[in-house]
Amino acid sequence: MIPELKFFEAFVELFNINASLMIIILCAHVLLKTYKLDRGFLKARLFLNSNVLQQIWISISIAGAAFALNSLLRLVGVYLTIKDIIYNYYLIEFSQMIFLISFIYAVIIWYQFINKTNNNDYSSVE
Repeated sequence: MIPELKFFEAFVELFNINASLMIIILCAHVLLKTYKLDRGFLKARLFLNSNVLQQIWISISIAGAAFALNSLLRLVGVYLTIKDIIYNYYLIEFSQMIFLISFIYAVIIWYQFINKTNNNDYSSVE
């Protein structure tokens, strides 16, 4: 039997599915592109472009904070009396969405960096 979902709950479930597929596809593509690149060249480009590292670090930090908030809200929702507030305002779902959005942003930044590096492929030059 399929449980009834409210509009927002259905939206969150569809968002989670799409975000997960996007993360899997982008990560697989990045791994395949990274395998073909020269590691020394990639490290040099990354060292020279600190903006990429900053953006990735910020988005991964936001994702980590959202993950911790999600875990804390789940714990608080079980043991404290404010669980009605947590569930009525969909705070757990919002923290999941923040985590997925910031993680996808970090993967997209890395994907763009790898593709920019791969377009100027110097790995065959000796």
